[in-house]
Amino acid sequence: MRPIGLILLLLAVARSALAADRPLNVLFITADDMNADSPGWMGNPLKLTPTLDRFAATAHCFVNQHVSAPICQPSRSAFMSGRVPHRNGALGFDPMREGTPSLVTVLRGAGYFAAGINKLPHMMPESSFPWDAKFMGSGKNPDLIGKQTRDAIAAAQKTQKPFFINCNITDPHRPFYGAVKRTTQAKKAAKKNDDGVNGDEPNEVEGVVVPLPPAEVPIPNFLEDIPNLRREVAQYYSSIKRLDLSFAKIMKALDDSGEAARTVVIFMSDHGMSFPFSKATVYFNGTRSPVCLRWPGMGAPQQRTEFVSSVDLMPTLLEVLRVPAPTGLDGRSWLPLLRGETQSDRDHVFTNVNSVSSGIFFPQRCVRTATRALMFHAWASPEASFRVEAMSGLSYAALAEAAQTDPRIKGRVNQLIHGNVLAFYDLTKDESERRNEIDNPAFAAEVEHLKALLLGYMERTNDPQLANYRTALAGQPINFRMERQQRKKKG
Repeated sequence: MRPIGLILLLLAVARSALAADRPLNVLFITADDMNADSPGWMGNPLKLTPTLDRFAATAHCFVNQHVSAPICQPSRSAFMSGRVPHRNGALGFDPMREGTPSLVTVLRGAGYFAAGINKLPHMMPESSFPWDAKFMGSGKNPDLIGKQTRDAIAAAQKTQKPFFINCNITDPHRPFYGAVKRTTQAKKAAKKNDDGVNGDEPNEVEGVVVPLPPAEVPIPNFLEDIPNLRREVAQYYSSIKRLDLSFAKIMKALDDSGEAARTVVIFMSDHGMSFPFSKATVYFNGTRSPVCLRWPGMGAPQQRTEFVSSVDLMPTLLEVLRVPAPTGLDGRSWLPLLRGETQSDRDHVFTNVNSVSSGIFFPQRCVRTATRALMFHAWASPEASFRVEAMSGLSYAALAEAAQTDPRIKGRVNQLIHGNVLAFYDLTKDESERRNEIDNPAFAAEVEHLKALLLGYMERTNDPQLANYRTALAGQPINFRMERQQRKKKG
């Protein structure tokens, strides 16, 4: 062999060895306010997410994942830190406590290039999220989010480091695709009370999908089939179609970069859809979130039914990457489950709400299983008036109007805005959590079991609502006014 040929061969071998030893990249994609049952792979008959469905078929998927907190900022803080909200400090629209490790700090410490795309104000403080590159304004623009993903990968390639890219699609957050444009006054109110910059993004685009006719959409069983609500559900599902286009552009950018074969890809939603009894509540549709993970050499795709939490994502990813996890995490890796091992306490999951986008505290806790749910609403009383961003728009207004003449809907509205301090639901007969069975003697033993599970969780995590929960268990009234006075201001 000639010397030049030998040199080229050695260089090729060296490059191959370097690529083999290089740590895996991570592309972590999120949807904003997407219900767990919206993608086709989770059973949606409309089949609005063909690209996402194809990806899910190649990935490990968990169908009973629930996010730790069903509101944008505390949800993202929880899954990016592996800690529940009252242990990372982000109770609502607050930054995490200074010094709290995150996926960004841990992976940068392991030599990764970190880039964030959209939702960056919802991941604070900057010391916990020291991005090497930042991109905004593309959350509802498929072409732009694809370009920004390309740019982020290219920036990482220039550094010759593996990358961690958190790419956040802001569909199907309100305002939904095709919604009537808001007035100046409404926009000002949204900027004050909404939970993000999503609705006023300058690069939001329409005309990229055919809007769904209201008559063709299924109404989720936890909502009522009334005209304006049906109209808004159709807008929501049209936003899901645009989300799939954005996902396709992101994945195309990864494929074109040449990095796909050595990249971990994760997809999940930060919480449920922005409708009553979903987002910002611990009801089933508020906290359940679809999640899929794919990485090189992972083996045959699995669909798992264990109950898992979004705080498990950080330890899972770090184990895949073989990066040591920081101490003090609340989550546990899913890899033992995927290896066929068993883990204790995977038959239930805990969820949390503290303060909402307005800064007002509406404390909620839940422990749920496949067939039962126990909820604690510290704020609930006949005088209470629950109000969150998910009650803006057409749907809640339609419910409130219908409640004036329909006693059944009136009861449902009262359940939402006045709440129940303690509630127990039999999900086998009441999937949409409408009938509170807390005082039903037939469920007495199960109620006590779930009460004890929730108490143990709150004790272990030093929950700030522990004293209130004990008061509720003793059958005593809770002073909610005190809770309002103690709330933290928005960070």
